[in-house]
Amino acid sequence: MKKTFRIFKIGVISGLLLFSLLTVFAPISSAAIIKVKPLITVTYPSSSENIVPNSGVLLIDLSTTFQLMGIGASFVETYSLLKDTSVSIELKVENKEDWIDASIDNPLPSMTLKDTEPKISTLKITVTENAPAFSLGKVTISATSKEQPGLFFGIAKETYFFDVSFIVGYWPVVKYEMPRGNLMEIGPLDTADFEIQLENLGNGITYVGIEPIEIPEGDWSINIASSVTLASPVQNKEGSKATVHLIIKPPYGFGFHNDRQNFKVKFTPQYLGLYDLKGQEETITFNIQSVGLSPGAGFEIPLIVIVLAVIGLFIYIYRRRIK
Repeated sequence: MKKTFRIFKIGVISGLLLFSLLTVFAPISSAAIIKVKPLITVTYPSSSENIVPNSGVLLIDLSTTFQLMGIGASFVETYSLLKDTSVSIELKVENKEDWIDASIDNPLPSMTLKDTEPKISTLKITVTENAPAFSLGKVTISATSKEQPGLFFGIAKETYFFDVSFIVGYWPVVKYEMPRGNLMEIGPLDTADFEIQLENLGNGITYVGIEPIEIPEGDWSINIASSVTLASPVQNKEGSKATVHLIIKPPYGFGFHNDRQNFKVKFTPQYLGLYDLKGQEETITFNIQSVGLSPGAGFEIPLIVIVLAVIGLFIYIYRRRIK
């Protein structure tokens, strides 16, 4: 009985030694009997930074770690030749919105089972004006490990998927057009009507403040809307356009006029409800010239007629006395 147990013990020890030697010295190209599953994790730091369309690149550091799990993981990490093998992880952008452009610097981080520090790659993101303001952008990344074969134990090929999220910022851009130009010549009794067409080219609902500045002295009259709200073209293309009118009336006192004056109007785009988020202010200058004879407000004509009549009467009386 003891002899049988001794033979069994020697056989077990010999088998383990042989197994260890074969595991250590087996050709890498051999097919493994047991494939150990790797665990890949990709993390990134949280950030309050928004990315504004057409205004730079958002850089996100990706930290990649690699370890084994399941049956045989401890043995491979401790005794197998694979413990010193460099394992490549392929990072790849798998899915994103059409308005996102994303790429990865260092997409093939390499590491061994002994590495304790993560490998760093960089995700570079840009967005277009079609990205809605303050929406949540998402890029799906895959992380795939390369298969590492061995005689008995090997490392399997595995793919994991991770979502990287970010917030889209506000891009305030408004286009201004004057179909009839910004120069007009009128008579003293006429009214100048400048048409101003506004179009929101940005990515969010935009409130445009309108303010006449450097108003000239005198009897010039100016009238224009104080604001206009433009919908986001991403959500409502038609509502992203509006028209305002600058109405100017020149002085119309009696006499001949040749008045020229400049008027400036300032436009300030802002995000509706968050007025500290402002775009670039636009100041447009309008030129107007009032040329012609004006009868005045109306009471001057009867007064002139009376004066002429009185003068005529005096002349008539004077001539009769001379005769």
